[in-house]
Amino acid sequence: PEACAVSYDDVQLLADATHPNPKHVLGVQVMGPFVVLRCWVSGAEAVSVINELEIFLPECSDAKEDPPEKVPLLPVYHCPPECPWLFERAFLYTGKEDKSQLQHWNYDISVQYSGGHTSVLTYPHSLGPLLPESFLTGWAHGMTETPPASMFGAHHMELHTHKPGLWGTRFAVWAPSAHSVSLVGDFNFWDSRAHPMFCREKFGVWEIFLPKWDLRGQKYAYHIVTPLFKEIIKADPYALEFVDAAEGHDAKVPEYDDYSRSAWHGNYTWTDQEWLEKRFAKFGGETWSSRPLSIYEVHLASWAADAKNYRDIAQPLVQHLKELNFTAVEFLPVTQYPCDQSWGYQCAAGLYAVDRRLGTPDDFRFLVDTLHNNDIAVFMDFVGAHFAKDEWGLVEYCGVPQYEYEGNLGEIPGWGTARYNYAKAEVQAYLLGAAHHWIDQFHIDGMRVDAVAAMIYKNFGKEEDGDAIMAGKGKINEDGISLLRRLCVEVRSRHPGVLLSAEESTNFKWVTDRPAENGTERQRGDVRDLGFHLKWNMGFTYDAVSLFGADFDQRPQLETFGWKRLAWFLNYAFNERWVLPFSHDNMRCKSLVDQMAEDEDMGDDCKYAQARVLLLYTIGMLGRPLLFMGSEIGEPWCCANSVDWESAALDPQKMQLKRWVAKLLKLYRDLPCLHRQDDRADGFHWLDKDSGSQCVYCWKRMARHEREAIVVINASKDYVREYYVNCGEQCGAWECIAATAMDDGSFTPRTERVTLGKGRFCTALPPLSGQIWVPNAPRPEPVVINFQVRHEETTHGDSLRVVGDCPELGDWHPMEGAKLRTSSNAFPYWTATVKVPRDLPFVEFKLVTVSSEGETTWEPIYFNRSLHLSGEKEEWICVEWGE
Repeated sequence: PEACAVSYDDVQLLADATHPNPKHVLGVQVMGPFVVLRCWVSGAEAVSVINELEIFLPECSDAKEDPPEKVPLLPVYHCPPECPWLFERAFLYTGKEDKSQLQHWNYDISVQYSGGHTSVLTYPHSLGPLLPESFLTGWAHGMTETPPASMFGAHHMELHTHKPGLWGTRFAVWAPSAHSVSLVGDFNFWDSRAHPMFCREKFGVWEIFLPKWDLRGQKYAYHIVTPLFKEIIKADPYALEFVDAAEGHDAKVPEYDDYSRSAWHGNYTWTDQEWLEKRFAKFGGETWSSRPLSIYEVHLASWAADAKNYRDIAQPLVQHLKELNFTAVEFLPVTQYPCDQSWGYQCAAGLYAVDRRLGTPDDFRFLVDTLHNNDIAVFMDFVGAHFAKDEWGLVEYCGVPQYEYEGNLGEIPGWGTARYNYAKAEVQAYLLGAAHHWIDQFHIDGMRVDAVAAMIYKNFGKEEDGDAIMAGKGKINEDGISLLRRLCVEVRSRHPGVLLSAEESTNFKWVTDRPAENGTERQRGDVRDLGFHLKWNMGFTYDAVSLFGADFDQRPQLETFGWKRLAWFLNYAFNERWVLPFSHDNMRCKSLVDQMAEDEDMGDDCKYAQARVLLLYTIGMLGRPLLFMGSEIGEPWCCANSVDWESAALDPQKMQLKRWVAKLLKLYRDLPCLHRQDDRADGFHWLDKDSGSQCVYCWKRMARHEREAIVVINASKDYVREYYVNCGEQCGAWECIAATAMDDGSFTPRTERVTLGKGRFCTALPPLSGQIWVPNAPRPEPVVINFQVRHEETTHGDSLRVVGDCPELGDWHPMEGAKLRTSSNAFPYWTATVKVPRDLPFVEFKLVTVSSEGETTWEPIYFNRSLHLSGEKEEWICVEWGE
């Protein structure tokens, strides 16, 4: 009937790839007594509908006639000759259900293409809405409980919710301001007319499912018509894979999609479960900050010349990290990015995709897996502040600002990048979803959030406002602060044991969640923090490098706000929890060694000697050390060239520096006093803040129940022959366990003795030297406590722990307590053996059960159990739960 025929305007819009509402034209359309089936199939010469249910009669047939099993659709003759792809037919409906429900009917068609090839498939535009309404509602409010990347982007999958057994590829993109969106790619010869997408108007989401086709590995993009009818091609913001940057910027239908491939291939087989459990135990509780954390920062693409793949890098990197005694590695951004010179910090649309330059997502998973199996944590840089303005990326995604703010706020001056609009719920879901994606899909252990100041301050990047911003007095962006707080809350709650650090360069109050210390600036304020675990301290790095880069005669006079330059850090050390970074930002022009001051009289060794003292100063201070690759051998960095490891191996000075780094990091890891109380005032005590203006500094590091250490450095070129170290009341022998000097990187003085009442010993400090001293008094053997506990009321998967007032019993933190064990033969008796220091007068403790979900239950008694140590080598405790 003429009333059912498609309009000329609709035909022209489809032919021009500019139809704003294809779902109102294609698929099943109910028109009065008729049901119209309409199909737009690129390259088709003839199309028939498969009428297996026999519920349709052609509109002109005899009503007594049986419905045919296959009915040809009629070509629409006013289609343009270059795309005669529209077919339609009106039917009389013979079924019993309401005709309005037919719009959700998934019907099959038989297509005959030019050349005689035929194919039977489910017509895409008959499938109705694809993404669940419940998901879109939550996502539109910024929710990420269902991973956004599992819904948006491209996924080869079975569409079992619509039709069991129906395989194909689903595409979905958020483009709320678009006039129309079409899918283009290798599979349709990048013809924007071929696959118009349907719009979920309420959410601004466009979607389509291409049945039957296996498109894995093929390139695709979105053809978008803007509100001003400009045609643009955009990459998929949620793409999981891209082509190699050398080949372009196109997204690919993923081949390594762990959101859907378990049904057709099987996910990557991880082997790091033991590490993940260990990570939760070490960093998932309240005592995480007492763990040693030394970080090696790496730009993977330039780490090694012969490493062309993530898998090639894995074993050499592990060997290097273990040789140097690092506990963690941090990668510069590993997301897909267009420009090599940005080092990954200017991502245009690939925030969910592994950088393809070095391999596939599974290759990267292998690298992480290998590091975990060698007890090395993996951190990555996460860039959620801004994005590159490449025309094919996120910028003005629909022709108008969408992911970025409108106006001046949408651009960061000086960088030429766009600032995310943190106020939009959909953008929040995009950024938060990306963070969860890397933790869930790639087992990342921590994230360094880049450019936090750009998220906090609206005027960040404006040169005239630089001083105010550095002082923490910029124009606050509440949207960015709210997003950062939410990121920290979500990561802590969903991924306990994963650490977040902030690259925040200003005096914003406050960044980390640490408690206030008496007498600190933080104690005097009442401002809510952002919730990060750690903050990068670029001021520490600047002060340290500026002193060691200054002329020797100027150093005694160098001050920061009236404090000696190397002592200033302790004025604010307890306001935050710190990372002490010598990062890629410090190595762009010169190596760490090249930034040290020169002296003609002292020769070439002078710079290396200063670098060794600088590193000793850093390891001895409060905070977690971070070194960029190449710093351990004094090599400069250029992203276009790899570190020259082979030449360095032939240079004695470079190898001496490398051995020194390894020695310092081993001491940092093995001596609790150098890391356990990094964030507490009782873990540090100044002995000499260059009181004699000789550039000599001396301090003590402490930890409860552990040996203390004294660090002393001489940053001058003068020989201090008799330097008295005030070691306190502890008498006996003090041993120098590490030392460096101008002429000998391994110089170690003799052991010095301290007699009762004097409280000091004397040492010589050669030019550019440093030393670490520890008391050499033999430590008494520990007391062995044998616990035997009777506890019957446990379920499968529960664990039983002894928690008490010493580190060996977790310092009252259940997840850190001593774990008791049982067996099928021994149950209900649980046992554990714990060694505690002999100098403890008594030990208080309680029993705690921990369920398989991590829930804790303390034994129901109103007092702490107590054991008074009698002086025996071994003690026995036999108790019953709750008695």
